[in-house]
Amino acid sequence: MGGKQVTRTITIIQLLVTLLVAVVSLISDGNRAACSALVGGGVSTLVSLYFARQVFSVRIGSPAAKIAQAFYVGEVVKLLLTVALLSIALRWLDVSPLPLLLAYIAALMAYWLALPFTFDASVRTL
Repeated sequence: MGGKQVTRTITIIQLLVTLLVAVVSLISDGNRAACSALVGGGVSTLVSLYFARQVFSVRIGSPAAKIAQAFYVGEVVKLLLTVALLSIALRWLDVSPLPLLLAYIAALMAYWLALPFTFDASVRTL
């Protein structure tokens, strides 16, 4: 499975988990909770997509230092984006904090749990 396929598969899994949390939130707490869950899961999915794009932007045969740099830059920007997007959501959007954070955590866990099953050692490029 190539880099694009791995990224697509993990993104779909994250979106499905986000939708599941949103549906549960809708049933248990209503529209505001469901929208909050969509925002939280969306943040997790968006930053994961950014990270994948950054890591897979390095060409085959690049020096190890360049690959490591892409990884570290991607991770730092991913963390900063996460903090910024969650802060914006909590400060300026009318969201419920608990469903937002639960959906974010669920989508993040889906990423980490799906990654070992979708990763192939032969992944080289997007």
